[in-house]
Amino acid sequence: MAEKVRHRGPDSIEIWPAGKHGIAACRLSIFGDRRAPMIYLDPETGYVVLLNGEIYNYGELWQGLSTSGCWPRTDLEAELIARMYQVHGLGFTRQIKGMFAIAIFDKDRLILIRDGFGIKPLYYASAGNKTLVCSEIKGLLAHPQVGPELNLQSLEETSVFGYVVDQEATFFKSIHQVRPGSIVVVSEDGLIKKQIFFEMPKARYLNGDGSFDYTDRCNAVRERLIHTVEKMFSHGSMEKGILLSGGVDSSTMALVARRILNYPLKTFTLTDIDENPDFPAARDVARALGTEHYEYRITANDYWHALPDYVAHFESLMAGGVFHIQGGVAFHMLCERVGQNVKVAFSGEGADELFGGYYWIYTHPLGFSDRIRGSLQQVQANGNVADIVNRLFPEPEDERIYRLNLFNHLLQGGLSNYHLQSVDRSAGAFGFEIRPLYLYDDLSHYAMELPIECKVPDKKTTKRILKDAFRKDFEDAGIGWVHNRLKMGMPSAISEIDKEVALQVENAISDEELKSHPLERILGSKMNLLLYDLFEHVFFKGWDHRDPYPPKNSYLSRVWPE
Repeated sequence: MAEKVRHRGPDSIEIWPAGKHGIAACRLSIFGDRRAPMIYLDPETGYVVLLNGEIYNYGELWQGLSTSGCWPRTDLEAELIARMYQVHGLGFTRQIKGMFAIAIFDKDRLILIRDGFGIKPLYYASAGNKTLVCSEIKGLLAHPQVGPELNLQSLEETSVFGYVVDQEATFFKSIHQVRPGSIVVVSEDGLIKKQIFFEMPKARYLNGDGSFDYTDRCNAVRERLIHTVEKMFSHGSMEKGILLSGGVDSSTMALVARRILNYPLKTFTLTDIDENPDFPAARDVARALGTEHYEYRITANDYWHALPDYVAHFESLMAGGVFHIQGGVAFHMLCERVGQNVKVAFSGEGADELFGGYYWIYTHPLGFSDRIRGSLQQVQANGNVADIVNRLFPEPEDERIYRLNLFNHLLQGGLSNYHLQSVDRSAGAFGFEIRPLYLYDDLSHYAMELPIECKVPDKKTTKRILKDAFRKDFEDAGIGWVHNRLKMGMPSAISEIDKEVALQVENAISDEELKSHPLERILGSKMNLLLYDLFEHVFFKGWDHRDPYPPKNSYLSRVWPE
């Protein structure tokens, strides 16, 4: 099981068998003592702790524990978790800030904990009288008692929305996720209890609040974002990079890090042709801020060779809906190159959900609702999926209600099961770490409390308060034009390849092959059929995606480059 996720921690592997229990960990060395154990066995309590992630308020928490007479023996964050649990019980989960998946073995009780947004993954499955846990699904499927069985509802949800809406579900019936912001406790007899320690505040409108001061809120966003960059960039002394698109989110991170705080910084961008709008924009931002900028050009051949690796690591499928099908693949190809240069990089995941960055989805929610309803009708999904759509877009149509519901909805499954899952897998595939800066607790919690009018005040404006908070800084840097650019997104990086790929797939798969497939109503397109076929070969038929050639009976083999 550990070998199946070795890419996440390529530096070393550690296995700790203890009677009827067994724990394994794969190390990704970023900072700290590389000789220290990853599996922390607390000598005082006997707790065994395993941590994947970063605890950003590590120092402050130890300072608080010192008043109880607790002092660190090591620099391990896992030791901090053990001591916090000893002193505060499971209430400690409300005090830690960061991105984390935690397993605590307390006598014959297993405790699983996942951060509030689901930045770090955590999966579990039951196999007879065993409970199995892993950071990736492929680790669980490596166990002889866990077999792949397609979760049809997850596939339907993905076809309608572009991702699995249920935050506890996966594409496999027997494999579950620990819901973001929750705790799962497994007793010795296999009984599972769940509790929530973090629930996102609901989106709200201003509703005539006369005491609201927009300028003060702008200043507060600015101060919090600067503090966040300072906090996260100082967490480890290693070189750090930013995935730079020339858009508002990544450019703001780079501006704060480089111009305001004067951190050395590497920036990275990718394209298929130089004319893609984000490519020269990223170059101009990097030049204005004085970053060490890396540019990568890719071809359709690069795309086809990356696709099996992406599907194997993503452990899910993309089927349109809210997000474009190619964004994750482009991100994966960029990560392959970024991982050769830094061990830690920052991305803008969460900024669109927190600050209202999706143009049309937020500015024209009635039109967006028509698109989702159209997808639902095509898929003819079961009642559960229809219920999700009807709750999101109730009758009679109301633009304000739909916009409010979308702010709440996209911060959940859309963020954890698409964006963050894709980011985690693509970074993990190439042995480095991506930190979603906007999801840092102090910044994200404040942003969620801001009324929608601060973010999307009209049908033309998105991310109003984030732009206004740094407008003068951008103008002073000579890049004020960044705020006037239309949001492009990662799929635009390979827009020309996308056209070429679509044509190849159209010619390679016949209309009859699509119509005769048992899942045709759900898949809906030849590209989705190719992706599902690839997914099936990797997870159900045992094809090793690292083979230089795809299976001869696969649709992928028909478009594979010579």
